[in-house]
Amino acid sequence: MENYQEQYKQELHQQEINSNLRTLKGFFWIFVTILIIWLLTLARIFIVDAGIFTIAVGLSAVMGIPVLYIYKKVDLAKPWVKYVFLTLICVISAIIAAFLSFHAVFIYVLPLLLAVQYREKVTLWIAYVVNDVTMAFSMMAGFYHGICDLNLLLGSNHTRAWYVEQWNAETLQFGFEPDPVFTILFYAVLPRAVILLIFTVILRYISLSGQEDAQRIADLTYRKETDLGTQVYNKNKYEEMIENYYPEVRRLAVIFWDVNNLKYVNDKFGHAAGDGLIQTLSSALHELSADRRKVYRVGGDEFVMIIENPVESEI
Repeated sequence: MENYQEQYKQELHQQEINSNLRTLKGFFWIFVTILIIWLLTLARIFIVDAGIFTIAVGLSAVMGIPVLYIYKKVDLAKPWVKYVFLTLICVISAIIAAFLSFHAVFIYVLPLLLAVQYREKVTLWIAYVVNDVTMAFSMMAGFYHGICDLNLLLGSNHTRAWYVEQWNAETLQFGFEPDPVFTILFYAVLPRAVILLIFTVILRYISLSGQEDAQRIADLTYRKETDLGTQVYNKNKYEEMIENYYPEVRRLAVIFWDVNNLKYVNDKFGHAAGDGLIQTLSSALHELSADRRKVYRVGGDEFVMIIENPVESEI
């Protein structure tokens, strides 16, 4: 049991590292995508102010400095690492959205997509809160310095067709929004925060459902392939491997065991004693098993060990 507990802790430790490595890869591909869009903007493929976009790319590159330092110098299993990574991704999302405004609104979903992979559910909610905060600052900056949303500037809610119609008729009249901060917070930040909340709930539900499904599949697979009385592989697994796996192995060694005089032991001492003999044999065989050596219970007291590519004197 202690060995299983240690393996469990090691697995959790490794999963934390793997999750942070996936977040690092996500960080890398986000930045690569931004660079590609920036280059296409410089080539005038996209109609976006190149100067504004260059500032956004430069600030995003600065955010990559602490990420690179953590990757090189810090143990990625430390619990605070993921929060730093996700916060920096939230900041990058906010920077890009600030300068591109409504053109890049869906970039706010990226931190949530990376946060949902972590085991602790609080990670996703922290990412959501940080996302909302950075989004508020982003939209404020975007209103004054980015590619601004026309309706926020004019304090109206008309469609493009209405503006075109009024413009052609030379009857377009408007006044500037007297309180842009309230307008941004109430009519832009709040709706997007609600949308992100829905994304967060859905992602969390999908994550939990996926984990539960995976756990059920793992449990059913274990029960399907394992003889629960002896903890070695059962006949179902034996037949599956014989049909689908072992024909592809170059060399095999097969050893058969059974318990002598099992009926006599059952009759004289009871079935509990016979079960004890089977358990003793299965335990001894299980100790000899390894990745290349698998043990199967193919009958009441019959066991088979199959060795893949046996080495000299191993049998």
